[in-house]
Amino acid sequence: MSRTKIGDILEGTVVKVYPRYAILLFDGNETGLLHISEVSNHYIHSFPDLVKVGNIYKVKVIALDEENGSMKVSLKQLTHAERRGSITKRKIEEGNISFSGLKEKLPEWIAEENKKE
Repeated sequence: MSRTKIGDILEGTVVKVYPRYAILLFDGNETGLLHISEVSNHYIHSFPDLVKVGNIYKVKVIALDEENGSMKVSLKQLTHAERRGSITKRKIEEGNISFSGLKEKLPEWIAEENKKE
């Protein structure tokens, strides 16, 4: 394991999601496990609907596994000040965004609004 210590705050990208935990990848090829119990103090109905592959989370390191070179991380143990700046970001790959549906519907919506006036 590198110089990562318990209490460090890191940003990691979700690379795999399971029903109750996710695997995050950090700089330096370190991995971390984010368990459902470390996301929120509130009930989470569907962890895979909340945590998606490609999301980037700022997390706090809560345990280190030197033998396996991995760590356990937490979202809910961050303070409000620590969360500021990047709680969750979503990577958007080029080509995933399309406005063609909006472009097709726009004339219809304009015509509807003009009828109301």
